[in-house]
This record gives sequence, structure tokens and C-alpha cells, in this order.
Amino acid sequence: MQSIFVFSFNRGPYLENCIASIAHCAPDAEVTIYDDASDDPETLRVLERLEARCRIVRRTQSTKARHGSLYGNMQAALDSVTDGRVIAFLQDDTQMIRPFEEADRQFVARHFEQHPDAAFLAPVFLRGTIRPRRLAQFEYDIEAQVYRFVQDGQKVAGTYYSDIALIHTGRLHAIDWRFQGDEFENELQAQRHFGRMGYMRDPFAMWVPNARAYRNRSKTLAFRLGEHFSRSGLYPLHILEREAVAAMRQRDAATEKPLPERFLRLAEGNLPEPWPFNPLKRSRLLRRLNEFEEWLKRLRRSDSEDTAQP
Repeated sequence: MQSIFVFSFNRGPYLENCIASIAHCAPDAEVTIYDDASDDPETLRVLERLEARCRIVRRTQSTKARHGSLYGNMQAALDSVTDGRVIAFLQDDTQMIRPFEEADRQFVARHFEQHPDAAFLAPVFLRGTIRPRRLAQFEYDIEAQVYRFVQDGQKVAGTYYSDIALIHTGRLHAIDWRFQGDEFENELQAQRHFGRMGYMRDPFAMWVPNARAYRNRSKTLAFRLGEHFSRSGLYPLHILEREAVAAMRQRDAATEKPLPERFLRLAEGNLPEPWPFNPLKRSRLLRRLNEFEEWLKRLRRSDSEDTAQP
């Protein structure tokens, strides 16, 4: 894994944690940060500190899309690699949780060589909040030594595509891949061109749980309340020691699926299990309020665009 691209927006402490984990687990990797016009002073200070060891590409202005310029930055990262090699995409709310070893390099190379219909390989654990029915569809392929979802998800990504992935750039360039503005749209695009995505038997990366987040580069009142009541913040993950990595590799992969609470622990803080990843998930009232606020924003935006018409 020569190149790791990290996508960032206004979450300086998370970004610093992510880069520190890469320095520990993949010290030889070339790291590039694509920042989506962050304006938070703390994040700007973190970016200044990281300039000494990372290449940083900063947007001066973002878009009004739901995910800002994330997918535009992902496209720019893909376009910057022209030699067809495999690269890694991470985000500021993710981190590496164990060293990326020679056995992993060999596995990744062999996986893409033996599966010419593969362009994405997920290096992450499943979130422990996954629904039991969906978890039952996550099966281990003994021959390929990867997990796959054997049924398509309903308007969710993860069967063919993930934003957090090892990516075969040559295969994306060969079909003139263009990142779409939503993860599920990219899921549908990947479904048209590639086979079902593999998930590494022994993941090396994970989202940090209960992270603060943005939607449309802002937060609704409902989302802020959800983060407050769920105590959202930075909960970094402990990097696994050699013995813990060995135990994970030696498990029966068919019966022990890669759920984070089984193999990982928090380096700081305490959270209920399964670890939360969405501050709105446990409150129907806040979800409905958030939907209403988002609808109002879309309505105002539409009215503003109509007013601006000549």
C-alpha cells in the first residue's frame, strides 16, 4: 500500500488521530490529505502541523452538495494516480487499528490478480449496529478469504462499493469511472461494472465510533441535539498489539465475523455496546425533526434559486 488518501473537513482532532495511526501502522506510506475548505481554526492549525509529513491539497471553496466536495476530491485523488496501482481511501473519522504487514500486501495483490472483476476491497470491520438480517447476508468465502454481502442492500452501499476502500485505480480508469455525489449512486455504478466487493478477513481500519459529523457542511438543530445526548466526540481506537492481531488471524472466520466490539477497544472514553455511529439512530423524534429541517432547507434553497432566475 504505497499511497493513502485521507479526506477531511473541519474535524482537526479526528484528522490528527487518523494520521497518527497511519504513521504507526504504515510508516512507509505516502499520505495525501484532501481538505474540503475547512474554516475551523483548530482544524487549520492541525493542517499546518501536518504539512511537514503529508502532502495537503486544500480547496478554497466547497460545493453545496450534501457531502460538500468529498466526491470531487475523491475524483481528483483518483485522477492523480496514473500508473494503475492500488491505493487506499480513508476519511478523517477513520483510523488504522493494526500494522499493515507483508502478508497483507501479498493478500491484496493476490486478491486483485485472482478477481479481475474486483475494483474495491473494504479494509474495515462491520459496524456493530448492523441489523441482524443484513449481518446474516454477510458470508465468508473460504477460497477467496474475504467476506461478501450475498444480497443487495436496499438503498444502502456496501455490497459493491464503499467510500473507505482499497481501490484498483487501473480498473477504474479503464471504465472512465467518475465519482457520483452520493455513496449509493456509486454503489449502483460499481454494480454495473464490477463484482461484489470483498471485505478483508482481517481488517486494518475502522471508523472511530460516535464521531461528530456534518450534513451539507452544517448541522440541523436535531443533529446537534443528537450529538449532545449521545455524547459525540473523539473516541480513538486502541492499536492492536501483535498478540491480538495473531488471535484475530487465527479465529474461525466463518463463525466469527469482523465486528469491532469483538476485536477492538477504545483508547479513551467509554461507550455503550454496540458502539453508536449515528446520533439520530436511537431517537425517532430527532430523526423526524432532522428530516423536517432538511426539507425546509431544500425548500428555501429552491425558492432562492427561483428568485434568482432572470
